[in-house]
Amino acid sequence: MAQFHLKFETEDLAPHVMLVGNPQRAEQVSKLLQGARLVNEYRYLLVFTGMYEGERLSVATTGMGAPSTAIVVEELCNLGARVLLRVGSAGGVASDVDAGDLVVATGSVRDDGTSLQYLPLSFPAVPDADLLRVTMETAREVVPTAKHGVVISSDAFYRNYDKDKMSLMMQSGVKAIEMESGCLFIVGQFRGVRTSALFAVDGSVTKDAIKPKSAEGLFKTAEERSIRIGLSTLVRASKAGL
Repeated sequence: MAQFHLKFETEDLAPHVMLVGNPQRAEQVSKLLQGARLVNEYRYLLVFTGMYEGERLSVATTGMGAPSTAIVVEELCNLGARVLLRVGSAGGVASDVDAGDLVVATGSVRDDGTSLQYLPLSFPAVPDADLLRVTMETAREVVPTAKHGVVISSDAFYRNYDKDKMSLMMQSGVKAIEMESGCLFIVGQFRGVRTSALFAVDGSVTKDAIKPKSAEGLFKTAEERSIRIGLSTLVRASKAGL
């Protein structure tokens, strides 16, 4: 039945769902779906359902940050979602990650408040192993240089880590920083659904190049590739019975 924020019925949602933060990205994805139908626009949490390569898929907007993501994920689970793949943007952290790169998250540093309401900090935020494998294989087929590794999932966009903490993150091989994957992985684990996350990098937080205008073209290309990788990953997951 319709939820508090996602006001549609179970039959309107496909079990395999792409999650995007930006509603404009949801609209962008919908244009690649055959017969795409807008099933929710309440609070501008746009949700579309349509067909892609013979499989029924949905794309849902989560908004920015962990609290909004948790609400959407909970309600999607209530409506029958089984596989949730986040396709979003992130800032590079590692020295080998820069604008235009793609990063698949193998785990998230839980620097958010919402996931702590579900499971203690000692519980790891990791994607589903089978879905991660499909995501990584699909990404590498499209972009052989696609990277994978731990990302930081942080609540405070405008509060930077101090120099020592960021140095520690870099030394530990952290690839990128964003705002939702840690919560997604934890809520997914709690609710028993498969999750994964893929990011188009829009700049570098460690090279003083946060969303530089000079890299907008590189990011645009990476974003388009990440969307197609995400859709193909969901198709493969569906065909594999995940």
